[in-house]
Amino acid sequence: MRLVVRILLVLLILIILVGAAFFLFRRPADAAFGSAVALCPGPDLYGYTCTGGDGFAAIDATNDTGLYADDGIVSLDLPFVFTYYGTEYTELQASSNGNIQFGNNNAWFDNLCLADGPAPNMGDMIAPYWDDFDLTFTGFLETEIVGEEPNRIFVVEWDSVSLYEGDAEDVVTFSVQLFEGSNNILFMYEDVGMVNDGNGRSATIGMQSEAQGTALQYSCNQASVSDHDRLHIPHPENANADLGRENVLYRPQEMTNMNAKGDIADLITMLERHGPPIMEAMQRQWLNQQPQRMSEWIWLEDDNGRSHLILLWRGTQERPDLSQLILLSPDNSGGMALQFSHHFASRAHPFAQIELIDAADVTADGLVDVLLKDASNGRAYLFTTHDNAPTLHTLPQTCTGHAIIQDGNIIRSGCTTTNRLTTTWDGTQFMPQNN
Repeated sequence: MRLVVRILLVLLILIILVGAAFFLFRRPADAAFGSAVALCPGPDLYGYTCTGGDGFAAIDATNDTGLYADDGIVSLDLPFVFTYYGTEYTELQASSNGNIQFGNNNAWFDNLCLADGPAPNMGDMIAPYWDDFDLTFTGFLETEIVGEEPNRIFVVEWDSVSLYEGDAEDVVTFSVQLFEGSNNILFMYEDVGMVNDGNGRSATIGMQSEAQGTALQYSCNQASVSDHDRLHIPHPENANADLGRENVLYRPQEMTNMNAKGDIADLITMLERHGPPIMEAMQRQWLNQQPQRMSEWIWLEDDNGRSHLILLWRGTQERPDLSQLILLSPDNSGGMALQFSHHFASRAHPFAQIELIDAADVTADGLVDVLLKDASNGRAYLFTTHDNAPTLHTLPQTCTGHAIIQDGNIIRSGCTTTNRLTTTWDGTQFMPQNN
């Protein structure tokens, strides 16, 4: 009996020791690495934390990526392998809207807070200042490589960028630095004191891995950063080994619909509430607002009796970005959706005096085409919806005189090679015929 008792006591002691060792030496993921969704200073589930970046130098990027667009994105090769949330990358995609992504290329403009989880469809993202910027006419997205292998730094800088439909002089400059070897990250804020929504008041600052369901947020729509601030996000020395993937491929996003925002989104809302008669009231509103927009439009009806709106906004010399042609069409839900948008002005041609000249069926498809002319340089355009593909065609030659559509032909005067030029559609392209 005593032997049995002793054996039971030994077994009990062994069970207690094994249990104690398990609780003592097991890796408590939540305690060691934080929750999947964390706020700075963290850590998050992978082990990332964020601290002040005093002592890190500002680096001025000078290599222009040539991204002059609203809601644009560009692919950039990394000069070294960079590990982010346990995955190694050799390239990234930089968005005009203040973030970089790995294996993803979504230029979505409407920043989302990360406190409730990773932003959908934004992939593995680093967001030093995710906001709705427009680089069409002002600002630059630039890169720089400094240092020598194996201690190089890759810099992506948003230089003097302004908000969409904002004052072109009201700008911010900030950057993200990626460090070779250590895989550390630094956010640098050179000038973020915009008059409207500056200092992060309309931006998301943080990072995420959508595939792994984790995010680390510094701020969202809060005045949280000032000029010359730095935010350091070191790669954890003992990262959570349960996270991390291999051979992640570049996954382009399928963008099925254009994104309506600003005045276009407001117009869609008003049309869905009040129908076409609201256009005259909207025209008065655009004339009275600042910046002012002049407008003219045409309603077109398709074979199914559905109405489509072709709207021309004309800008001013101070605001060339307001010269814009848009097409709104009915969607499957009974509302209106943005199908086409084009800015006529550019950095190379900063001012366009666009006029809506005439409308008739030129492409012989039973649909009305719209003739437009730029009075500043004599260029002419024909907007078509041939084969259900909205397209703005640039017509051959420049003509300073009159332009009309007659018997399915486009007739212009005062042209480069002749006083009178007739342009016809041959089924695939527009062909000039000297008269």
